[in-house]
Order: sequence, then C-alpha cells, then structure tokens
Amino acid sequence: MLTSLFGDLGAPKDPDRKKGDEDQPVFAATAIMETVATEVNERGQMVDRHLRDLVVSGSPAQAIREHFAATRADLETASSMITLLDPVGVWASAVIKALSDAGGQPIERLHLREQTTLRTLAMIERTTLVRRHEDTLRICHADVRAPGSENAEIPIALMERSQMTAVIVGPMQPHAIDALLQTLLQATGLPTWRCPNLLFMLPPSAVWIANKVGAIVWPSRLHVHVLNESMTGASSVWNAMLGMWNRVKTQPGWDPNAVAPMLGSDFPIKVHDIGDHPGARSAAGNDAPAVMRVSRPLLEPSRAREALAPMLTLDGLLGCAVVDGATGLVVARELREDQPVDVELAAAASAQVLRIHRQAARNTGLTEPIEEIISAAGPRHLILRVLPKHGDVFLMALIDKHRTNLALARFQLIEVERLLS
Repeated sequence: MLTSLFGDLGAPKDPDRKKGDEDQPVFAATAIMETVATEVNERGQMVDRHLRDLVVSGSPAQAIREHFAATRADLETASSMITLLDPVGVWASAVIKALSDAGGQPIERLHLREQTTLRTLAMIERTTLVRRHEDTLRICHADVRAPGSENAEIPIALMERSQMTAVIVGPMQPHAIDALLQTLLQATGLPTWRCPNLLFMLPPSAVWIANKVGAIVWPSRLHVHVLNESMTGASSVWNAMLGMWNRVKTQPGWDPNAVAPMLGSDFPIKVHDIGDHPGARSAAGNDAPAVMRVSRPLLEPSRAREALAPMLTLDGLLGCAVVDGATGLVVARELREDQPVDVELAAAASAQVLRIHRQAARNTGLTEPIEEIISAAGPRHLILRVLPKHGDVFLMALIDKHRTNLALARFQLIEVERLLS
C-alpha cells in the first residue's frame, strides 16, 4: 500500500476477519513507481519533485472522501487547504509551480492509473506554502484526464474538505459555463460537502458570468465570492486568491445543521424559476442582500421576440434585446447577421449601467424612476428604455449613429415598449 499525500488509501484492516475470507476490495492501491528528482529553480534553490504512480481499482474519489472523513472531519482544526478548479487548465498548475519555486517546497504529484489498463485517470498536484506568523497553507489541484462520472468526482472529493475552493474561469463558451455551474451547484448540495467558501475568479469582461453566478440560489451555509481580476500571470492569480483567503479565513465554517435550498433539475437556471428564498444569498457574501432573486413572472420570450421583430427594419441597427435588469440575462434578441454583436456581454454591462444610474438618481434626490439612458461612443449609440410595467426589464438597442436616425430609433423602441405593456 502506498501512503500518498492523502494518507493510506488502502482499505482498513479488519482484526476479526478470518484467514481465507477474500472479498473484492472496493479500492486498492499499489505503488508501481516512485521517483524523486532534485532540480534547481531560477533562484538557485534546490527543489525536490516528487512523483508517485498509483494503480487503483474501484472509486478513487470515494477513497479520498473516506480518508478525509477521518483526517479532516473538523475543518476548524484541520490544516488549511485551498483547492484549485481550473476547467480550461490555464493557471492552476502554473500557480502551484510558482508557489513551489517561491517557497522552496516540493510539488507532490499523485498519478492515478486504472488497474486493468494502466491508463491515466488523473494527476493530483499539491504544494505547501509556509508563511511567517500565519498558518501553513496547502494548495492542491486535480487534472482529470479520463472520462466518466467517477473520475469527474476526483476534484469534487478534494474540494469538499477544503477551507476554500477557487474556481478559475478562463475562456469558455456559454454552454460550458452553464455545465460548470450545474456541476458545482450539485456538488455543494451533496451531504459530503463541507467547504465553506467558493470563490469564482473571472476575467474583467465576464460580467455576464458574474450575473449567472449571482442568479443561482446556492446553499445558505455556503459563502460565494466573485472576483473580476486581470489574470496576466500566476502571481496575479495567486495574489487575488490570497487576498480573498485573508478575508474569509476567520469567518465561521460550514454548518452541517443548516438546510440548503434545493432547485429543480432544469438547467441552465431561468430567472423566472427563481423566487425570493429565506436562505438565498448573493454572490457578494452572506451579509449582503439577495439582489438577484425574481419573485414576479417575466415576459414570455416568444412574446418579446415578436415585439422586437419590427426593429430589424431600422437602418443601422446592430442589435437589440429585451433584458432582465436584475440578472443581466437576455430574454429575447434580434441581430443583423452582417454585424456580429456580443449581445449577452452588452446586456450584462447595460444592466450594470442601469443599476449605477438608479443609484446616482437616488443620491441626487430624484424621486421619479429612470425611463431612458442614451450613451454615445465612437460611431455607436446605446439606447436603454425601462419597461415601467415590468419592473427591472428593459429594452436595449445598439445602433450605428451615422446610419440611423436617433429620434426614429427611440420612436420604434417606444412602440416595442407599448406592445410589451
């Protein structure tokens, strides 16, 4: 048996077991190779690189869970651990290597192989960060390399008993973002989940992803945080992560007695399926108001599309949409094929603009609600019109100001507003 970076992953010995009784093991591990190589990093430090190959049968994720249940049952007293989840595979390994080089601590690698075929299931990396006057931090990452639900649970098993999980979101398609959020929502609802802090690290332009994160009703005992950072290197990613860790490390941990709100199986989450919930929390933290909960029915998308259709007759129109201002999600849209526009990004940014204008109006003593916002930038105009009978829902139109009559564009938006009222 191999005592790995997680401890002995073998099945426990039963002292009452009679000789000759041989059941099929749920999990078995045999060390077939172990190498230790000493390298010199860029600073001239001697750093050991540890690599262990582990042949497994059964579920490696379940074995990790059982080991953590014994060794990390109480996260308040367990060593501090941060798990990195990097779906695109851009930063996690680079962060661990940078920390190893900076601190002179080795990177422990556990190479999981399937027993029958010896194919690679996953590569788990971990390093230790020793900090002066602070608790030692352990940072780990699992790179899953084989398909299958059991293998996909390996990083989840690591995340469950960490003090913080950092989800590093790189360039991903909208459907991949939806799948990632679905997986995380299901994982945080498992009875084995104990990680109290979930951090989403997004690039600066990913406001629409932040809105999707905020639109989800996460378990009330989970602290969900969102950072929009410019990820230019491993050090900038780690510094942002460490800054959040310094904020959350003194907060209360996971409360197993709290009741987590459950969602239906429908996903991606639709904003009209989310209602006010007493346990709902915003992405800004547990003490912030749940600002992205919708308790009223939204417009039917088919009706919104039908009302927007006449906008395509407007010369110079680049794109238009009906947007839920509470979440920044698009209800319906119309685009010109020859003028590609990222409507989802524009809608999310426009929702932020509307919130800022409303806040500014309140601060200046304006009591009437905002009806219209017009912005000009270069050759384009952006027009936002709020639907007074539908709360936060607004119309968005992006037009070429050299080809479009602004007054006519506003008139047609008012006509769409009338059709939707």
